[in-house]
Amino acid sequence: MKTSDEPVNHPIEAGSASLTPDNSTDPTSSTSKTRSSSVLLLCSEVVAPFLAIRLLLFLVGMVTIYYIMPLLKHYPPAPFGTRILLLPDMLYLMWNHYDSGFYVDIASNGYWGANTLHSMSTWAFFPLYPLLMRFIALPFGTNDDALRVAGIFVSNSAALIAAIYLYKLTTKELGHKPAARAVLYLALFPMSFFLSAVYTESLFLALAISCTYYARLHRWWLAGLLGGLAALTRPQGALMLIVVGWEYLQFMTASSQSIESQTQMSGRVVFIRQWLRSRLINFFQALLRWHTWLDFACLALIPGGLALFSIYAKLKVGAFTAFSMSEKYGWHRQFTNPLPVLINYIQHSQPASPYNWDFYALNLIMICAFFPLLIPIFRKLPSTYGIFTLVFLVMPLTSGRFTSVPRYYLVVFPVYMILAWWSCRGSQEQQGWRHSFIIIPFAILLSLGMAMFTLDVYSLA
Repeated sequence: MKTSDEPVNHPIEAGSASLTPDNSTDPTSSTSKTRSSSVLLLCSEVVAPFLAIRLLLFLVGMVTIYYIMPLLKHYPPAPFGTRILLLPDMLYLMWNHYDSGFYVDIASNGYWGANTLHSMSTWAFFPLYPLLMRFIALPFGTNDDALRVAGIFVSNSAALIAAIYLYKLTTKELGHKPAARAVLYLALFPMSFFLSAVYTESLFLALAISCTYYARLHRWWLAGLLGGLAALTRPQGALMLIVVGWEYLQFMTASSQSIESQTQMSGRVVFIRQWLRSRLINFFQALLRWHTWLDFACLALIPGGLALFSIYAKLKVGAFTAFSMSEKYGWHRQFTNPLPVLINYIQHSQPASPYNWDFYALNLIMICAFFPLLIPIFRKLPSTYGIFTLVFLVMPLTSGRFTSVPRYYLVVFPVYMILAWWSCRGSQEQQGWRHSFIIIPFAILLSLGMAMFTLDVYSLA
C-alpha cells in the first residue's frame, strides 16, 4: 500500500470540472467549486454521520434513564438523585460521571491546597479543559450546571474537530473512502461516548490528531503549539514530543540522493552502511543551518505545556511535581515496568462486578486486540503512526494499574486508520463483510457502554 504524501483526487471533484467546461478557464470559479465540493463532502462523510451517532447516544441515555434505571435496587443510583430523571436536567447530567466532578470543581474553584497532595486531589487533572469550560460558561454564570453544559459543548466541539482532522489525515495517507470509514469507526468505537462526556478525551484527541497532521505537513510551529496544548490537557500530551520528534528526524535526515540502485551490486550490508552514513551526514549538515534550531524551538513547545503547569503548581502549592504526587498517593499510580504487572494481571483474574473500578475482562481484551495492530500499522502507514501507537499503547500500562485502559486507548487514532484500510481492500463483497464485521460489534458495544455509563457503573471509569 502506498503511503506517500501524494495528493488523492476525489472523483466528485474531477467530475464537477468535466461537467462545466465553459468555466474551466476561470480560476476563481474553479477554486470556488472545488471548495464547495470539499465542504459538501466533509459534511456528508464526517459531520452528518458523527453528529447522528452523538444524537443516538443521547437517545440511548434517555431510554436507559426512563426504562432501565427504575429496575435497579438503588434507584436512582446516580449522585444527582431525582434530578437526572427530569428534563432538561437529564440531557446534561447523563454526561457527568466519575472524574467529571473534578473538572467542574477546577473550573469553578480552581485547584485545591497543598494539604490535598497526598490524596485524590484536583492536581491529578490538567488545566486546559476546565479553563475552556469556564470561558464558555462565563456569559451564563459559573454555577455548576452552567459549567457542566459548557463541558459538554467543549467535548462535542473538540470531538467534531478530531473527526475532521482524522478525515483529512487519512485522506492524505490512504484516500477518501478509508478516511470516511476511519471517522465512522472512531464515532462507533465502544468507548466513544467519552467523547461527549465531561472528560478530556475529545480535546486531547483533537489536539493529538491535528498535531500529527501538521507534523506530517512539516509545519513545525503549528505541530509544536498543538502538542504543547495537548500537554496542558493531559500529562501524556508531553509524549507527543516523541512522535513529532521522530517525524522531524525523518525530515531532517532524508537524503535527496537515492542509493537503492546500489543494493544488488554492493550487497545488503554495504547498502545499510551507506544508508546510515547518508543519514548521519544529513543530520550533522542540518545542525549547521540556523533554521534547524528554530524548528527545535518549535518542538520545545510540546514539553513547554507540561513545564507551564509544573511552574504554576510550584507557585500555588510549592511543588513542581504536584501532579505526580497526587497520582502516587491518591490513585496509587507511579511509573512501573509494565511486563511483570501484565503477567500478574493475566494470572490473577478478577470477578465481574459493576462496582469494581477495574473492568478486568474489557481491559485485557483491549490490550490483546490493540497490540497486534502495531504490525499492520508499521507496515502500511508511515512510521510516525507506528511510533504514536506504540507510545500510547504502552503508556497506560506503565502506571502499575490497568484501570481505564479502554478509555485511554480511545485516542489511539492510527487504529481507526488501519481498520479503514483493511475494510477497503479486496472485492466489493469482501469490503462489505469486513465493514460489517467492524461496525456491528462496535455499535452494539457502544450502546451497552453508554447505558452503563448513564447508570454510573464504576467499571467504565
